[in-house]
Amino acid sequence: MICVLLNDSDFDRTLSPIEFALEKLGVFYRTWRTFREGFPQYASDCDGLIISGGFTMKGYFEEKGDLYGASFLKNFGKPILGICLGMQVLARLAGVSLVVSRELGISRVWLYEGNDLFKGMKSPLEVCQRHNYALPYVPRGYSVIARNDSTFIQAIASKDNLKYGVQFHPEEIDLGSEIESLKIFSNFASIVERHSTENSGGGK
Repeated sequence: MICVLLNDSDFDRTLSPIEFALEKLGVFYRTWRTFREGFPQYASDCDGLIISGGFTMKGYFEEKGDLYGASFLKNFGKPILGICLGMQVLARLAGVSLVVSRELGISRVWLYEGNDLFKGMKSPLEVCQRHNYALPYVPRGYSVIARNDSTFIQAIASKDNLKYGVQFHPEEIDLGSEIESLKIFSNFASIVERHSTENSGGGK
């Protein structure tokens, strides 16, 4: 099961675009609204994680250090996909301080070949952007896997192929992301399924 860590309180009582996307694709998931419900108690409850966008990293970090959300992610040894704020959380965990970089509307993003998150996808891709911060450099242990002309680091992947982040919003089809961008979720689901199989005795 994929666990969605929903950080956007605008969707407290309604389905978020991420949840709509997963349902459209037939992906089995459960959502934790972190601003109200916190985080999963046990990592074993989840085969993979999606960290949504949002307005605050409350629950993950405070000035004096990491909170439970950050510790949960650090100890989660399975696939993770961070979207917008979610990618920024992954970068913070790797020691990166964010910089102001406002980008709103539709932009064209170039996807790099050779990674499973963008498998079978066209490039460039038009996507919805909605962020005020960005990564100033690539976190240690990661590589850039997508770029655009405004915010260069548009997506990252860890060297162990377990952690992925995208700065844009592939779920926001109604706001202008191409329908093609939903393949990111189906590709991530395949990554999760493969990792689960390989680590449950089912793989070779």
